[in-house]
Amino acid sequence: MDVAKYIGLFLLKNKYCCLQGLGNLEIKKTASTHNGTELTGSAYTAQLNPVGSIDDAFPNFIANNEQVSIAKASNEISEFIRTAKAALAEGGAVQIPSIGKYVMHNNRIGFELDPAFSMPDKGIIFPVATPPKAEEKPVAAGEQKPYESYTNYNNYNKQRSVNWNIIAFWGVVIIIGGSILGWSINYFMKQQQPEVKVAPAQQEVVEVPLEQPVADSAALAASTPVAASDTPEFRFIIKEYKTLAQAQKKEKQLVSYGYPVSVVNKDSATFYVVHAMKIPAADTTRIKDSLSKLLNPAGVTIFR
Repeated sequence: MDVAKYIGLFLLKNKYCCLQGLGNLEIKKTASTHNGTELTGSAYTAQLNPVGSIDDAFPNFIANNEQVSIAKASNEISEFIRTAKAALAEGGAVQIPSIGKYVMHNNRIGFELDPAFSMPDKGIIFPVATPPKAEEKPVAAGEQKPYESYTNYNNYNKQRSVNWNIIAFWGVVIIIGGSILGWSINYFMKQQQPEVKVAPAQQEVVEVPLEQPVADSAALAASTPVAASDTPEFRFIIKEYKTLAQAQKKEKQLVSYGYPVSVVNKDSATFYVVHAMKIPAADTTRIKDSLSKLLNPAGVTIFR
């Protein structure tokens, strides 16, 4: 594909040609001037703007004349620009037949018109490649002709065209509905989680919530609050961290939620956020389960 030839034809037709990388080339005709003694006729000049805008007219022009896709024409143009810039960088020139040439002046790309250049007075007829007409083969009885099958295929596609606006609308509705449903499920699950009431440090009695209703007097007696002075203290490890700063950050967060937790270090690289409670040893398993559900689904352990 001779891209340089099509640049010349496009310039003769439109008087401009925009090539990304080579600039926007325009051919203009100056007016005649009279200095009082003699008349100077009009002339053609070439103006090259190094910053050009994106224009698909030239690729379309080549695609129509070569009977190829616009993408192929664009690839050919890009390859021509790359080769032309390499030639100009080496000090050469890029010829555009019957128009002029691209040259390099002071490290800037310029364009010089051919001294014999002149715009044609009449319109230009551009040759268009016409594909050879295929011979029509005889069609058997009951069989569709090729053009009839192609027409039916197009009509079928038109009837089954996709309405992307409706698809996009329902997609948005499904996303919003799914978000609302997920939030609702999460909200109700949080509402159903048991709440553990932890007595403040200054109180002597710790209240432990009952997970099941008390069925008999023995169970009722076992659930009666016990004085803190008569029971051992257990420190439940809510979370383990490798730095003191991380542990203190978690401590501050839980304290703001109303949990009287504190930081205990095992060594210089292990820090625990613990919840100290004075409760009977028989209740430790139940308290661990409750704290795990509320504060750490991975599991709460007892600090020893």
